[in-house]
Amino acid sequence: MADYGYNSQAYMAAEGDKKKPKTVSTCLRRVNDAMKWRKNAGFDEKWSNIVKLYANQYEYEELSGYEDIVAPNMMFSTANVIVPSVMVNYPKITVTARKPEYDSYAPLVEAVTNYYWQHFDVHEEMRLVTKDFVVFGLGVAKVTWALVEEEVEKDRDEWVGEVQEMLMQSANARFQSELDGMPFEGPDEDTIIGSVATTKRIAVEDHPVVERVSPFDMYFDPDATRIKNARWIAQRMYIPLEDARNFEGWNPKARKRLHGSAMSAAKKDYDLTFQGEERGREADFVVVWEYYDMIDKTISVFAEGCDMFLIEPEPFQFPFGHPYVFWLNHIVPEKLYPMGDLESIVPLQVELALTRTQMVNDRKRYRRMYMYKPDEIGPDGLAALTSSDDNALIPIDSDGPFSDVIAPIQTSSLPPEFYNQTAMILDDMDRTSAVTEYQRGSVAEVRRTATEAAMIQDMSNARSADKLATIERGISEIARKCVQLAQEFLSSEQVAKIVGDNGATDWVPFDRDAIIGEYDFVVEAGSTQPMNETFRRQSAMQLLDAMAPFIGAGVVNPAKLAEHVLRNGFGIKEPGDFIQQPPAQPGMPGAPGGPEGQPGMPMGGGMPPGMGGGMPPEMPMGAAMPPEAAMPMM
Repeated sequence: MADYGYNSQAYMAAEGDKKKPKTVSTCLRRVNDAMKWRKNAGFDEKWSNIVKLYANQYEYEELSGYEDIVAPNMMFSTANVIVPSVMVNYPKITVTARKPEYDSYAPLVEAVTNYYWQHFDVHEEMRLVTKDFVVFGLGVAKVTWALVEEEVEKDRDEWVGEVQEMLMQSANARFQSELDGMPFEGPDEDTIIGSVATTKRIAVEDHPVVERVSPFDMYFDPDATRIKNARWIAQRMYIPLEDARNFEGWNPKARKRLHGSAMSAAKKDYDLTFQGEERGREADFVVVWEYYDMIDKTISVFAEGCDMFLIEPEPFQFPFGHPYVFWLNHIVPEKLYPMGDLESIVPLQVELALTRTQMVNDRKRYRRMYMYKPDEIGPDGLAALTSSDDNALIPIDSDGPFSDVIAPIQTSSLPPEFYNQTAMILDDMDRTSAVTEYQRGSVAEVRRTATEAAMIQDMSNARSADKLATIERGISEIARKCVQLAQEFLSSEQVAKIVGDNGATDWVPFDRDAIIGEYDFVVEAGSTQPMNETFRRQSAMQLLDAMAPFIGAGVVNPAKLAEHVLRNGFGIKEPGDFIQQPPAQPGMPGAPGGPEGQPGMPMGGGMPPGMGGGMPPEMPMGAAMPPEAAMPMM
């Protein structure tokens, strides 16, 4: 049940909804109300303007009078500094069992989870979700399961085996009938052979699917103050009319009533907030809604312009409820939708564009112009005046002063203080977005010591750490849902690649029964962030220096430590090739014996078997000890 907290009105409304039958008109009315509310609240227009500014498109009244708009795109710069700082590498997902009986399954589940992430385009979709998370403040990922089967011919051995098995069953039944004295009424051999199919269906795709969903196409209950306590969630999809009519998973009667009422989502790019009825000449798309009722725990599918459900309300088909994972950036108190990193610098970007455009136009107006009297200068003088030749002579047919014949025109220019506003606006952007000049890859205008630069970077990393924690929690949630789907819908045996600590690769087959259980999924801290080579090597060398006293004390294995430094500090995949194992000393466990195969001396100073406290009993005092007997004792 949804968590309503102390919102008693929402709870009472939810309880009342359980008693009302769900119809297409009811669900569509709720969706239309949510669309109208979000449009009137300005979210769609705000998101659309952010996208346009990110794409360097300015549609503001303040800039409408300028032909050429010149400005550094700090929206683009800020977003593309934050996104790579938190989502570059594949995440390292660790899995631990929640119960002791599943502890042995955890390594395989961990390998399957990381294998899914790398081989089914999950990471690419997560980069898009991360950009939505930064730009809009809301990132939406949808986790579903893909099962695609195709019919193929059986192998001859497989077909023959099935025929022989059925013939054997028929023969046993015939024999049993004869023992019972009853006539056998089973099929004959030809009928049995003809009944065995020569084809079979195999799974071509049988894996989880993680896809990014546009925030423009996700709608929530507008009466909720958080997405968590929304009474319903709906996703809008644009599907070609022909594909919608031919989709066998939907109600055939409802499919016949579908008609084109929209253009594709790609054609909406010119106006992301457009909600009108006229969609253009090629209106061959259908607007289909997936509606998730969080009160009844049901899912339904319907289309605009059709009064029948394409899929009648039915219980959630997934074990975790709805398939969405929401990444919320800066949560605004008492607001349903969060706030992105670019929203706060939109006014500054517009002001920067206005300032820089005015400066460019001011430079355009700065041209040297002169007033002259044509009768007194003449054609030759005018040609010399407009010429670019050095030391040009200008003839003048006048006895008056030169200032009466030709004079320069004074042009107006912007005040000098106006040119300093750009630096002030950029400084405000850096303070608001917490993206420093070091992160942008530029050199600071003010010289700072290494300590000051480190302090600035640490304060900037604090905000990045908060975003990284949100993203890592979202990745863990997606990984959990992928495994839960595999536990329920996996229909074929698959193989996962497990990479050991030493870099060795092992392929392990698994099926649905091999990954049963309940697990906790945790993303290794910082595994998605870019790795600085210099920092990585310095960390490895610092670890080596810190472990030096323990190596001398015999606490640390020097060979393992060297492998760790070479692999993690310098990126060497096979560090064992560089490390020579120390030779085994005589007398150590497992060391070879003397020249005649005599076993070595055990540890602890004890004598070999058969020897007393000092000398062998049969050795007389003063006799020399043979070399093969003295070596183990040494």
